[in-house]
Amino acid sequence: MLYVDVNETDDELQIVAELHGLTANDVDVTVEHGVLTIIAERRVSDGRNAGRTIRVLSSMLLPRSVDAHRLNAYFDDGVMTVTFPKHR
Repeated sequence: MLYVDVNETDDELQIVAELHGLTANDVDVTVEHGVLTIIAERRVSDGRNAGRTIRVLSSMLLPRSVDAHRLNAYFDDGVMTVTFPKHR
């Protein structure tokens, strides 16, 4: 399951997704038609589930108050943070 927290200030919208156990290479962030999609995918290489792919997905419609084309995304220690500036 993907846990997502949304925070909003006067200047920006921030989405924080907990993706513990994954790396930045496992995560893809896209925006199409005002919808933010975060896909995390990892192939399991050991244990009973070896060879299987684990995939988590979260999509959300962005408010019109943000500039969806100017996203800033960074990944640190299992947490993906995506920010969007608000229109002025």
